[in-house]
Amino acid sequence: MKSVNLFGAGIVLAVSLAALMPAMAQEWPDRPITLIAPAGAGGGTDATARLLALGLEQQLGQPVNVVNQGQGGGVVGFTSITTAEPDGYTLGVIYNFAHYSPMGQGDFDAADMTPIGQFNFDPAGFHVRTESEWANITEALDAIKADPGAYDIACGGGCGGSWPLAFASLLDAYDVDLSQVRMISGQGAAAALQEMVAGGFDVVPSSVPEAGSLIESGLVRGLAVFGSERLEAFPDIPTLEEETGMVLELGAWRGLVGPAGLPEEVTAKLAAALEAVYNDPEFQSAMTDRGFGLRWRDAADFGTFMAEEETSVRELVRVLGL
Repeated sequence: MKSVNLFGAGIVLAVSLAALMPAMAQEWPDRPITLIAPAGAGGGTDATARLLALGLEQQLGQPVNVVNQGQGGGVVGFTSITTAEPDGYTLGVIYNFAHYSPMGQGDFDAADMTPIGQFNFDPAGFHVRTESEWANITEALDAIKADPGAYDIACGGGCGGSWPLAFASLLDAYDVDLSQVRMISGQGAAAALQEMVAGGFDVVPSSVPEAGSLIESGLVRGLAVFGSERLEAFPDIPTLEEETGMVLELGAWRGLVGPAGLPEEVTAKLAAALEAVYNDPEFQSAMTDRGFGLRWRDAADFGTFMAEEETSVRELVRVLGL
């Protein structure tokens, strides 16, 4: 009878311990991980996600499968990331997202994600046609400030995207009346740059590499890069700080997140793995060889950055009337 009771007690004890043990306290990961890229195949987010996946596989010892969900301008992918089970098996490579909600395009916020780390930053550039009357960005900003509605600014694609909002952030910091600025949506940066060369726009904000061929052919001039350093591939384009004294880093960024509620032990393991990948010379070479900038923020700093950007971008969207 005692043996039966002891056996039964053992069963109860085992069950109780299992019930108390967090699911994630067991060995994680023990199966493949899905890495969602809220973008189509072949673009920058897809490319960086695949480079990251290779490194994470080596660090975590499990396959990391990239799934492209670029429908709705990335809304589908962000929604999948933020509504996934917080078990560590669905992650996402995200980018500038704060405009989706206030523009009525999606229903997700920074609070819906667990930040793991930022690994990429590509600064915006301020581009004009070669015949522009502006010799430098200070002249351009002074002219736009004096008469904000007199110039046509290309958004490239939608005006809530990374490059136009970086440009709007610059104008706001320069005390330009954003409510009077004319920003015009279009079919992407490449098309906008071509139209500017033909006389259709006064300014196109975009990544510098996107304007690279036109700069090299002498049709477009880059007046400034919105980063802390000149770009190695475009050493003649000065930084904002050099030209204006303004210390700003504005552009597109990418980072790794999970859904909100990711267990601390899983977040810590992912953060360590991501930092190891970031510091791997092979990963850094692969990124720079493809024209992607490197920028590290750990989980805490990335979370702070996401929340601050959400606040500032949503105020810009409000003022611009987007």
